[in-house]
Amino acid sequence: MKKIFRVLLLLLFLGHPFPGSSQSLPDIVDSTQIVRGDSGGNRTLREAAESIRVTRGVPGMAYAVFSKDSILVFQVLGYRVFKLKDSIESNDRFNIGTNTAAITAYIAARLVEAGKIKWDTPLLQIFPAFSKKTLPVYKAIRFKDLLSSRTRIQPFMDMSDWFKIPEVKGDIMVKRRAFTFWMLQRKPNMENFLQQKIVFSLAGYVMAASMMEKVTGKSWEALVTEYVRKPLNISVRYSWPNRMDQSAPAGHWYQGGSFHSEDPDTRVKVHPVLYPGQGLSISLPDYIKYMQANLRGLSGGNTHLSKAGFEFLFFGLPDYAMGWNNGSYYDQSFAFHEGLSLLFNCRTEILREKDRGIIVMCNSGDKDGRGAVLDLTHLLEEKYF
Repeated sequence: MKKIFRVLLLLLFLGHPFPGSSQSLPDIVDSTQIVRGDSGGNRTLREAAESIRVTRGVPGMAYAVFSKDSILVFQVLGYRVFKLKDSIESNDRFNIGTNTAAITAYIAARLVEAGKIKWDTPLLQIFPAFSKKTLPVYKAIRFKDLLSSRTRIQPFMDMSDWFKIPEVKGDIMVKRRAFTFWMLQRKPNMENFLQQKIVFSLAGYVMAASMMEKVTGKSWEALVTEYVRKPLNISVRYSWPNRMDQSAPAGHWYQGGSFHSEDPDTRVKVHPVLYPGQGLSISLPDYIKYMQANLRGLSGGNTHLSKAGFEFLFFGLPDYAMGWNNGSYYDQSFAFHEGLSLLFNCRTEILREKDRGIIVMCNSGDKDGRGAVLDLTHLLEEKYF
């Protein structure tokens, strides 16, 4: 398996404390999991993280390092809204962008093990009426091809694409089915062909979700509740966090000549049809809980999905499996996903043999937001991986 080389970042400014915008650990859900490390070392790490945030100009960040049954590091920094100086709190939600795709893939694995669909089920077997107008390049697409981005379906990651989605009457399941039919008639993405070059397709995850909706008779949102929210006792929301809670962190980007936050009623919305690939917002404590369940599953300790099911999700295909990039990190099995969205960024990593995971979130979707998340992730890798 191709080794993924990491660039490790060492930061200056460690000797200069920053004013206290970070939150204390007791605020976190399930705080009994926390491993109490050296407070001086944790303070130094917090100072380094704060220097990244300030240098990159990112309003707020949250990060954690965890094992399958404990939390080694948990911290939030900065502010919910740029210039307002309202501090991020421990249970604030962040949009996790395309990390949503990995949760959709997890639900898919649950359905496969329940016998409701197979990884090899052809798309046109689920929607035979689409066959006549489907372009030939798409006719062999299977369920797992959509979830591993091994098709020529367009990425559909640009906001300009979202405004082209046809408006149809009906519930969200009808809309996703219509979207699937529409995508099967659009020109292919020629960069992405099987294993030659894998290009993440947001549209592909929506199409896979539509297959899931068809075989279950339930919306993707209902499946999230059935397979994620209730059994794991976690709370998720859809679209930007401040759409349902105006006090929640706002998303930020550089647009129109300035860096600014977006109001809850912004026109810059993730289309509800696209939620299965990019729509979830979740707090760091709840996201840790979800990822700990994945680490337990990889060690054979999760009852909701078999160990083989988790293995297939993370490592079943080379380079990119079901919602997870994979490779090796100093000869250990490594998987990650960078959750891209317009207004937020979230990177999640696991190192299977060492039973370690890292999550870094921020409420900025521009290049400095991505840079801050990567900088801090590399620092955490150096210390804990």
